[in-house]
Amino acid sequence: MTAAPENKELKNLGYEVFIALLSIMSIVDMFLVWLPGLSDPSKQVVVIFQAAITIIFVMDFFYRLFSAESKSGYFFRNWGWADLVACLPNLRILRFFRIFRVYRMMRDIGPRAIKNELLYDRAGSILYLTIFMGLLIIQTASVLVLDVEAANPDANIRTPSDAIWWSYVTITTVGYGDRFPTTAWGRIVGVLLMTSGVALFGVFTSFLANKFLSPREKPQEPVDAPSEGPAARLLELRQLVAEQEKTSAAIREKLQEMEKLLAE
Repeated sequence: MTAAPENKELKNLGYEVFIALLSIMSIVDMFLVWLPGLSDPSKQVVVIFQAAITIIFVMDFFYRLFSAESKSGYFFRNWGWADLVACLPNLRILRFFRIFRVYRMMRDIGPRAIKNELLYDRAGSILYLTIFMGLLIIQTASVLVLDVEAANPDANIRTPSDAIWWSYVTITTVGYGDRFPTTAWGRIVGVLLMTSGVALFGVFTSFLANKFLSPREKPQEPVDAPSEGPAARLLELRQLVAEQEKTSAAIREKLQEMEKLLAE
């Protein structure tokens, strides 16, 4: 059986990995804003995405708070205060606490249990991964296209909103055509973005369809039975009782069948 984390505040593995990846992205973005070579419009794109990620972090905090067995225990003993304070723009470095907790959880449950958990909740894991990859790819493409299109004075992707809009409609393969790259490097970014969009949503759709059409039961890890001592004797007695219950149920079923035949 999959080992459960000792910390009751931690949720399922797919969700925790998703929050950890967003935490890493948030910390990296915090340093990107200070990068000297990045243009101001590109930095504004990062700021916009950080605002969106902050909303997710705030929702995550209240989700953990209201679902915790002990709200004060989560807030003080399980570093809930760090989750809340890390929502502030200049204190995102505290997200390292969340990353460390996810790492510790994965270390405790082991690689086999991680594999079983991800296979059991494949649709959920793919959904979280798709959301994260979508945010990462759209942000990266928006930053890059703004930088490369700045070389053309006639470019029509000039503002952060233009770049984010173009990236979103391109990755979803909608392609309205109202915004488009005009430079060679901008078109290269567009090709990579379109390819990523087809691959990302194709994988997500196939896994989601497989989840609904052929659901699988959660795999169980073999449990080693004790070979000797009181625990072994107790296990033998439990198995004997279970076998006797099955036998009694079969006898009762036969008796009911015979009573029906006699009644006829």
